[in-house]
Amino acid sequence: MKYQRPRTGITRQDLAQDRAFWRDLLARRASVHDLPPHSAGGYRNRRFAIIRDAAWITLYRAAFPFPQVGVFLRCTGLAGEAFFTLADRASPEIQPLLRAELGPDLAMEWGTSHHPGMTDIAAILAAPLPWNDSAAEQHIAWMLRVGAAWWNCFASLAGGPDVDNTSPTKRERHAPAKAGLGKWTG
Repeated sequence: MKYQRPRTGITRQDLAQDRAFWRDLLARRASVHDLPPHSAGGYRNRRFAIIRDAAWITLYRAAFPFPQVGVFLRCTGLAGEAFFTLADRASPEIQPLLRAELGPDLAMEWGTSHHPGMTDIAAILAAPLPWNDSAAEQHIAWMLRVGAAWWNCFASLAGGPDVDNTSPTKRERHAPAKAGLGKWTG
């Protein structure tokens, strides 16, 4: 038996448009290197892990009930709660950097989530329909710019070798300890 649309209730046209959008966004992400490779994704979102299964940056587009695009840090579980505590303590330094990328008129939600057991720091931009090629270009540019700001501010809190924005002082201090672990890339 052949289905006219995927079992999720999403039309084939919407699914094809969504896949094309994310393919374009990820191709542009790869050329500018502001975000790491994505670690997960689904219909209308892509995830960039900071701490696997605990803290990540998500870029998303939602058509219903309110057309919007957004970028958020999501934290869950004990490790996520600990990470959010780090972010919350650093908020006096982080919030001005994030707001500079958003502009003065865009709201930022700090510490709220509509999902039980999760905490978000989100930026949401209204994105009226229809989503044509011009709108997709605007969404991609905004999501990559704001996503890079979120990544740079929050991934640095986790530290470690996969974070590109560690300070030169921190790299020098930790380089001897990492000497036997392979090539230093941070």
